[in-house]
Amino acid sequence: MFLEPYLLTGPFRITLFFVLILLIHRIISARVSAQTALNFLIPTITLILGAVLLGGFILVLTNTFDLFVIISIVIGLITLTFMNLNYTRSIKNQLQKIYTRTILYAVIKLEKRENFLDRDNIIKPRYKHKEQRLSQYHKNWQLAIGFLLPIMTYISRSSLFKEDVYTLSYSWFAKLNLINGLSLKNWFLHPGEMMGDYLLINLYAKLTHITNAQALQSFGLLESALLSLIIYWVVFKISRKHAPGILAGTSFALLYSFLPINIDLLAEHKSVFTALIIAVPTMLFSIYPQSFRFNRKLIFGWFFILFATILILDLFVGLLIVPTFLLILFFFKFRYYMKQVSQILFAYLSSVTLIALIYGIAAFVKQENFGAFILSNLFSFDAYTYNPNLVVPFKELIYYYQVAGIVFLLISIFNYIKKPHKWLASLIFIIFINVLFALYHIDEVLLDLDLLSQVLCVFIPIFFGIILNVIVNIFSIFKTQSRLSTIIEVTSGSVVILALAIFTFPPSATLNFDSEKTENVVFEAYSKIQSANLPYTYAVVNSLPYFSFSNNSHYYYNYDYFNDSYIARDRRFHRYKNNQQYLQSNPDIILPETMFVFIYKNLEESNVAKKEIFKSQQALALERINLLKAKDRNVNIYYESEDLKVYQIENRERASNINELLF
Repeated sequence: MFLEPYLLTGPFRITLFFVLILLIHRIISARVSAQTALNFLIPTITLILGAVLLGGFILVLTNTFDLFVIISIVIGLITLTFMNLNYTRSIKNQLQKIYTRTILYAVIKLEKRENFLDRDNIIKPRYKHKEQRLSQYHKNWQLAIGFLLPIMTYISRSSLFKEDVYTLSYSWFAKLNLINGLSLKNWFLHPGEMMGDYLLINLYAKLTHITNAQALQSFGLLESALLSLIIYWVVFKISRKHAPGILAGTSFALLYSFLPINIDLLAEHKSVFTALIIAVPTMLFSIYPQSFRFNRKLIFGWFFILFATILILDLFVGLLIVPTFLLILFFFKFRYYMKQVSQILFAYLSSVTLIALIYGIAAFVKQENFGAFILSNLFSFDAYTYNPNLVVPFKELIYYYQVAGIVFLLISIFNYIKKPHKWLASLIFIIFINVLFALYHIDEVLLDLDLLSQVLCVFIPIFFGIILNVIVNIFSIFKTQSRLSTIIEVTSGSVVILALAIFTFPPSATLNFDSEKTENVVFEAYSKIQSANLPYTYAVVNSLPYFSFSNNSHYYYNYDYFNDSYIARDRRFHRYKNNQQYLQSNPDIILPETMFVFIYKNLEESNVAKKEIFKSQQALALERINLLKAKDRNVNIYYESEDLKVYQIENRERASNINELLF
C-alpha cells in the first residue's frame, strides 16, 4: 500500500520542499555552515522541526494557524536572513543601502545579459569551526547512507502491510478527527494526547497539498525512515566510524526479531517516535554543544525550544526519558563544565514550567483535572506490546541485553579513564541505556512498559552500534580510520546485519499487493476522490465509520438517507435545476454537483446480523443507482477493484473536478 504513488506523493514532496528551503538558505546567506553532509543536515532538521513546532503551537494559541500565515512567516524570515540586518545600527540607513545595492545588482545583470543566479550565489565562504571537517571520502559515505537508509526503512515497513490492523481502525479515525479539527478550541486536554504530533501532520498535509488522511497514513513510515537516519548519525558521532552507525540504523530498519516493535502497528505514527526524532539529537547536542556551532549566547534559547518541543510532542519522553539522561549528563559535566550544563538544565526546567503553566491555565479554564491529564500521557491506554516475531520473549531478551550492557559498561569505563574525551558520549549513552533496561523490570503500576518498549525500539539499535564500536576498538588492527579499515568494518557489519535480517525477517513480508485488503482499496478510492475534486462540491455515500473522511472536505450521506430520500430530491432538483429563482426559494432540494456511492462486493464483518443489514443496504443502493441510470442521469464507475466499486453521479457536469474547472 505504502509504495502506491498516491501515498508516496507526501514523502516525495516534503523532501523536495526541504531541499528547496536549504537551497534558498544557501543563496540568501552571506556565509554557510562549516558542517557538511549529515553533520549539517541532521542538526538542521532537528532545529527546524523544533522551531516550526513551537511556532505552530504559538499560531494555534493565537488562533492564526493557517497556510497563508505560515507562508507569510517563511517569506518574512527569508527576507530578514537575506537582508542580514545589524540591529545595533540604524535600520533605515541599512535598508537604504540594501535597496540601492539591489537596484544596481539588477541593472548590471540586465546590461551584461547575465543570469541573476550564478556560481557566486551558491559557493559561499564558510564559518570557522573548531571541529575537523569531514573529508570528501567520508562525506560521500554519509550522503550514500543518508539516501539509502531511509528508503530501506520505508520499504521494510511497507513490506509488512499485510499484518496491519491500524489503518481505518477506530484509533485511526479518532486521530484523523484530531487532525481535521486542529484549532485552539480542540487543542488542549485530550486524554493521552499532547497534540504536537497532530500539528506536524496537519502542517505536512498543508505544505505538500495532500489530504489529512494521506498525511496520517504516510507519517508513521516517514518518521521511522527519519529515525533510522538519526540513529545512524548519532552512533556515527559517538563512534566516529561508519560501521557502528550503519549497524544501528539497519537494526532499526530490519531487525524486527530483536526489537519490541509491533509489526501490526507499523503504519501507526507514534508520538514517542516523533519526540525522539528531536530528543535523540538533543541528547548529543547536550554532550557536545560546541560542536554544532551553537552561539554561546543562544545555547539557552535553542535548548529551550528543543525541550519545549519534546514536551509538546510527548510527556513520557519529556518528563521521564529526557530528565533521566540530563541527570547522568550532569554527573559527568558539573565538575569542569558547570556553566554549560547549568544552562542546559535551566533551559529544560524553564520549558517544563512554561508548558505546565499553559496547560494548567487551559485546565482551569475548561475545568478539567490537570493531574489526570498528565497521568493519561504518562500511561497510555491504547498502546500495547505484542511481539510474536521476537527470537525469544522480550522479558528474556531484555535480560540478555542487560547482561551485555553491564559488561560493555565496564569496558567503556576502562576506555573512558584512558581517553575521557573520546569515550564520554559512549559512556553516557551506555549508562543511560542500562538505566532504561533496568526500568523495564519496574512494576507496570509505576511505569508504562508499553511506552518504554517504544523508547527501547530506538535505543536498542543505538546500543548495538555502541557495542560494535567497543568491539572494533578492542580488536581493530588499524591505528587510524583509513579507507581500508572503513571498507572492512562496513562490509563485515553489513554481512552480519543482512544475515540476521534474512534469517529473522517476518515471513509475512511482501511487496506484492495484488490480493488487496479492503482497507487499501477504500483508502485509495478516497485519496483519488479528495485529491481530484474541489472541497464541498461533492458528497460521498458510505457507512458511518468513514464519516471522518468528510471533515473539512465534503458532504457525507449514509446509505439509509440515499436509499430513502435521494430519489425524491433528485426528481425535484432535475425538474427545477435551471430555475434559479425556485432554487433560491427552495435550497433544500439542491444536490451536490457530484455524488460518489461506495458499493462493497466482499464485506468483512464478523457480526452476522450487521452483515445482513449492510448487504440489504448495499443491494437497495445498487437498485437506486440503476434507477438513476434508467432516468438517464450521468452515472459511471469512478473506481473499481475486486472488493469495491465506486459510482459517480454527476448532477452538474464539470462542476466538481478541479482539472475540469480550470481547463
